[in-house]
Formats: sequence, structure tokens, C-alpha cells
Amino acid sequence: MDINPSASILTSLYPGAAVVDARSRIVLPGFVNAHFHGESVLLRAITRRSPYAAWKSLTGLREAEGRLLDPSSAQDVATLYRIAGYLHTRSGTTTVAEYPSPYAPRVLEAAAENFALAGLRSVFALRTWEQTEFFRNAPAGSPRHALSLGAEDDYTVYSLESLVRASAGTQFPLVAHLGETRADVDALRTRFKKSPLRILKDAGALTPATHLIHCNHVPDRDLDIIREIGSPVTLCVRSTVAKQTGYPLLRALASRDVMACLGTDWGETDLLGEIRVLRNLRKYVPGTPSFTPLELIRMATINGAHALGVSSHTGSLEVGKHADLVMIPSDDIRFPPLGAHPTAEQTAEIVTDYCDTGMISDVMVEGTFRVRDSADQRTDGAEVLRDFRILQDVFLPPPARAQEGIGAAGVPFLQPPAGEKAPLLGHDESGEGAPRESGANIRPPGPPADDTLQKFPVITKKIGKIFGENDI
Repeated sequence: MDINPSASILTSLYPGAAVVDARSRIVLPGFVNAHFHGESVLLRAITRRSPYAAWKSLTGLREAEGRLLDPSSAQDVATLYRIAGYLHTRSGTTTVAEYPSPYAPRVLEAAAENFALAGLRSVFALRTWEQTEFFRNAPAGSPRHALSLGAEDDYTVYSLESLVRASAGTQFPLVAHLGETRADVDALRTRFKKSPLRILKDAGALTPATHLIHCNHVPDRDLDIIREIGSPVTLCVRSTVAKQTGYPLLRALASRDVMACLGTDWGETDLLGEIRVLRNLRKYVPGTPSFTPLELIRMATINGAHALGVSSHTGSLEVGKHADLVMIPSDDIRFPPLGAHPTAEQTAEIVTDYCDTGMISDVMVEGTFRVRDSADQRTDGAEVLRDFRILQDVFLPPPARAQEGIGAAGVPFLQPPAGEKAPLLGHDESGEGAPRESGANIRPPGPPADDTLQKFPVITKKIGKIFGENDI
């Protein structure tokens, strides 16, 4: 990518290049979703009304996860990741850190390939030794990988030391899914007689390249260890609220100058929604720090790129980086006047306070438009919907199939054509027979019908339950 205030200079330097007129666009770096579970696009239909503590008792969830891990479902998993990639791209995400289920290596490889087909740059966390050996000698140009430290219940001195050695031998950085619930932290303290960050530090697993996820219940004093070492932390605030897993330590993070990134974690692919929640959270939870618009944009772009080790390629608009771009029309009637030459802070404020994913008009990945003038360039939305309905029919229990649509809050849902009755999922209108040949189109992007921010006032009624009485 090259940048110059003079279009004539650029056209003279690159006479064969296409010229994109972005004078009426707000241009942002492609978003970096620093933590996501791809299977959640399908499985959120089962978990959406249950707190995380109750997930182990959800029979439908256990059965669906087991079937996805079955080798006979390899093609279904690949299709699921193509759908997840489509949703990410429509949301303006160009890079994603995927924390997948422990699939067979070939299945994981196909999942990464389908992310790439959707235009996504990805970093996959490897969760088994079989996966690690398979990808150890991956050819140049393959998706990047990281080594997961595993579930906290499985931590032992030997397992941590083995993973540290494997990280050094493969050059795969470590990922720690840490402190999401209070029970996780209490269990570690009981076994090791230490706090989570002290365990990782003493095992040599905590370095500037170690990517920390969640950290909802990491003690405040341990954040000094993170600041000292420089490990990035990814926050998943909306997921924390939905799962009722505990209050992310926003106040402590803000006071210790820790690099914070954003991830959507479970089901959602909408980083703009994550930004808006953080922007407004202090209105509903007293004491939450106020992040500036530029800080929030950095959390969703360059900070995440640093955390994933791809900041030399993406995360900011700089000469020499890949052209990963998100564009939003600047002449939207819902915006206040921007002026002829708005500052970066003023532009960021427009994005954080007024924009949702329905306003994204263009998404470019490595110089190629994946979305252009609000239209998909390389993906058939109707085909994506048909495939998703088939997966729902195969893997979800009937009540979940009946309730779930493909879109997240702020991401356009796939709907049947105007005036057509919505079909039963994956079948013809009689409910029997083969999947429909054609079924739906994409509702034009617009304001989300179920805006996350409109839901937030209910938090104040359940603060003790959601965040824990000792955390506020």
C-alpha cells in the first residue's frame, strides 16, 4: 500500500493501478478480531439464553460439539468456517485470531483455507500435540499459528514447561485463555498456591509475545506483571455480559498502561458493536474507565495486530502495509457535520458514536475488494444462507433451529425475499424433502434491529449477578 495526498503522483507512480475515489468515505484499517470461536456461529443458537456456568448441562451443545469433532463432519466444519469468514468480512474484519475446537489437523487446515477464501487473514490457536506436529513445518505463506496453553483445569508444571519448549522450537507464540471465570482462578490457586499470572511467569510462559485472553478474574496486583512483561490482553466485554462470567478488569487495565485488544469471542463477529459497548459502558456501570475514540479504534486494529504478530502487514494505514481497509460513507444523514478537514480524533468519534456494521460500504483485503458499494464481490450470500440452513438442520435441536438467524447484532441477517414466506430450515415449505434450491437474499445493510446498546440499561438491574458484587 502507498499513501500520498496527491492522486496524480500515485497514478504516475503506478500507471496500471485502479484508482478508488474515497473522497466521500471514512477510511479505516481493517478490523482485527483478536479472539473468536468459529463454531460459535452455529452453536450460539443453543447457548444464547444460558449463562456460561450452565453450558456443561446443555445436552444439545454437547451433542453438537461431538458431531462437529467426528471425522465424518469434516466438510461441514469447512462449510461452517466459510460462513464465519463471510460474516467477519461483512463486519469489516480482515484479520481474526481463531480459537477452534480440537479438530483433526486436516480439518483445521480446511477451516483456515475457508477463512482465506472469505478474504480473512487468520491466526489459529493449536490445541493438540497432533496439530502442533502437523503444522510445525507449514510452508511459507500458510496461515499463522499459535500454541494454546490449554484449559486451566489441565495445567501442570510438566504441561506448561512442555508447551514453552514447543513454542521455542516451532516459533509459535503462546496463547493463554485465562481467568474467564472466578472458578478457573480459584482452582489454579488451590493446586499451585499461586495466582494465574505468577504461575505462567514462573513457568517461563509469559513473554511479550504471549497473548492473554479474557483475564476477567486476574487479581489487580497481577496486572503489574503483565505491564512489566508487556503481554497484550484481549477483552471480550459483550461476551462477558452474555455469559455472565465476571467483570473484565477495565479500570485496572486502564490504570496500568496494558496493551488492550478486542475480541468478540462467542457468536458475534461485529467489532464495531464491541467498540460501541465499551464507549458507552461507563454510562451503565459506574467506575468503568472512559476510553477515547482513538484508543478504541486502536484496540480494534493495531493493538490486535501487535498481539497476533501481524502488525508489519496490517492494523494501520501505512506505506508498505497490505491494503486492508474498511470504508464508511461520510455523508450519512445520521452523522453530525464533519467539516472539510476533520482531525483523527473527530473522525474516530464519528465511528465510535454513530457507526454500525450496516453502514460499512466497502471492505478491502490485501488490495482486493471483498465488499464494494455494500455488495459482496466474491461470495454468493444466498448460497451462504442455504449452507447455513443445512448445517442448522443437521447439528441443532429443533427449538434452536427455529429461533436462530445467521446475523449478529449489527450484522445484516439473511432473510427470505420480500413477500415470500420463510421456509423451514434447510427444507422445502412442506418441511420434507431436499434442501431448497434457492431460498434467500441479503437484507440491505441498515441500522441493526436489535441494537446491543439498547439492551444495556438492563445491566443495572442485575449488576450483582452479572459482574459479581465484589467487583464494582
